Amino acid sequence: MALSIETMTDSDIKAVLRLFNETIEEMHKDRTPEERRHFKEAYTPAKVKKRLKDEHSVFLTARENEKVVGYMFGWVLESIGHIYWFSIDKDSRRKGYGHKLLEKTLSEFEQKTCYESRFFAYPDDRETCNLLESVGFVERASIEEGFLGVSLVLFVKQLAKLPKAVLKRLIIAGEAGQGIKVMAHALANILAKLGKEVSLNVVYDAAVRGGTITAELIFSDERIDVPFFDKADICLQLSKPLRRRFDAEKQLIEESIAEYMEPADSKEIIPFKREAIERFGSPIFINMIALGRLLHHIGIPVDKVDFRSGLPARFLEENVRAVKYGYTYQD
Repeated sequence: MALSIETMTDSDIKAVLRLFNETIEEMHKDRTPEERRHFKEAYTPAKVKKRLKDEHSVFLTARENEKVVGYMFGWVLESIGHIYWFSIDKDSRRKGYGHKLLEKTLSEFEQKTCYESRFFAYPDDRETCNLLESVGFVERASIEEGFLGVSLVLFVKQLAKLPKAVLKRLIIAGEAGQGIKVMAHALANILAKLGKEVSLNVVYDAAVRGGTITAELIFSDERIDVPFFDKADICLQLSKPLRRRFDAEKQLIEESIAEYMEPADSKEIIPFKREAIERFGSPIFINMIALGRLLHHIGIPVDKVDFRSGLPARFLEENVRAVKYGYTYQD
């Protein structure tokens, strides 16, 4: 049998999503239909078609002769190749196709100058874990079920020498009541679970009621010697800066305050408030949409985890949808 692995095209979407849905049913057979639906909704035909056009995507199709027997959903972010989902059709397994699909994926990441590749596996899926190890991935960190609603193991393969230790500086700024502290602590906990060194400093202004809140977060692969910084890598700004304007290479800005922000190397203006009201019926979902957007830029795959156990029971469905909507948001 001849196997070919090629870049996914629009004509592959129907067959690939059939396999992807089978993957979800197989991996999450003990979960409720509603929970399985949450995993599937990140990859609708329209969303996949849009992702295929993005230069950061690495979506591959494996064919045995002319039949689609496998797929891989990958994404390049910050010179890291993230593998989100991949699988081989049940009838085509035990032929080495999964190994070849991973090797092709890693080759694509190397061509895009990635220094490492990452994949979050389920610890009880020993077949996938063994396959990852066979192509050079090593286990880096574990996340228990109570934290994100599902147990995960982070596997990493180094593709090139990293020039220096990764150190990222984040600022999350907004008004009291926007969930700034909740977002900051959630991010800090996630990063710590992934084996990062983390420093978090939450600053309140002097107002008795209301006022502004700023969270300054640093994460690194090595010890953090200085927990303060002048310029951030990413600044998420949800309200008009009253006193301090933050210097950042990339700004994620609430649409209504864009005119008050300083120039940045990269700026992403997002109508957090408008999207929260129009799509979820209330501005209280601003923080969940923003959290999803931050997770996207950091590279945490929300389409593979279940936040249901980590979010408040009130408005649970809306909160989950808002996080995932922010993660995949495109203007």
